Amino acid sequence: MLFVVMAVKQFMGRPREGRPAQTPGWMEAVDRFTPGKAFGLAAALAVANPKNLALLIAGALSIASTSAGVGGKATAAIVMVLVASLCTTVPLAVYLVGGERSVQILNGWKSWMATHNVAIITTVLGVLGAKYIGDATSALTS
Repeated sequence: MLFVVMAVKQFMGRPREGRPAQTPGWMEAVDRFTPGKAFGLAAALAVANPKNLALLIAGALSIASTSAGVGGKATAAIVMVLVASLCTTVPLAVYLVGGERSVQILNGWKSWMATHNVAIITTVLGVLGAKYIGDATSALTS
């Protein structure tokens, strides 16, 4: 239910029609980060972000509770880590492979994400809320 409340809060705080979306301060500061600060931010966002923490815990519990053997659980954990890291590995790959064009591509992605930040967060929180409410309802009715 917390995710649904957070989604509603995000939605209610969205910019009104015709007003530009405000770029989050941390997103503006990222361009000036040293590699150490970037690593620290990545670690903080991975662990301290409620969405990420909930997904991590849910994924780990799902893997741990399966009847799969050790190999199956290890494979599932590796796949979970690979999928979870796509938000960092894809931009890194674009940067490493794309050459000078990568700057334009990554700046385009950053601009789009800053413009649509509220919609992205609202959607993710809404989906997570619906999933957990569905899981709880299913557990209570079975």
